[in-house]
Parts: sequence; structure tokens; C-alpha cells
Amino acid sequence: MRDYSPDQGKRRRPEAGTLPPEGRRRAYRLRRILATVHMPLFLALAVLFGVWAWRSQEGTAPDAWALGAVSLLFAVLALLALVDSAVVRSHRHRRGTRR
Repeated sequence: MRDYSPDQGKRRRPEAGTLPPEGRRRAYRLRRILATVHMPLFLALAVLFGVWAWRSQEGTAPDAWALGAVSLLFAVLALLALVDSAVVRSHRHRRGTRR
């Protein structure tokens, strides 16, 4: 049954993108874990593909430019993980949470 009370317009639905405070803390914890796992992984892959591109011979497959592009992609992903880790750390510092 529908509610036609005068207070109906005052009630607000929670927006789809908002989380309760507990959910926000869990998201920061997950972001911190993912950043600490992915940053060294992406950095290692960037170095691996960079060395492979540097040592590849002319006319061999895969091309040195393609390997360099993949190396650059992983370097950018490592940088993004580092920035995300810094954002989560500054958030923890501002909030004073230790987990």
C-alpha cells in the first residue's frame, strides 16, 4: 500500500553510489591491499618488458616498439597504484585510523 502522508516528499532515498561509513572503510582497506600488491607487480612487469624490448633484435617478433609500449603501460599502472596508495595513506592519516 502506498504512503500518501504529507512527509513523503521529505523522505529521501539513499543514492545508489553512497555507502555507509563501514562500507567506505572497507573500500579503503581493499584499495590499500590492491595497491600494495599491484604496484610491485606492475613495476616488475614494466622492468621485464623494458629489458625484453631493449634486448630484442631487429626484425624479430614481437617488435621492440610494441614491447616498449607494453612496458610503458605497466609503468603507468604502477604509478597509478602508487598514487592510489598515497591517497589511501593520506585519508588514513586525516581520519586517524590504524587498520
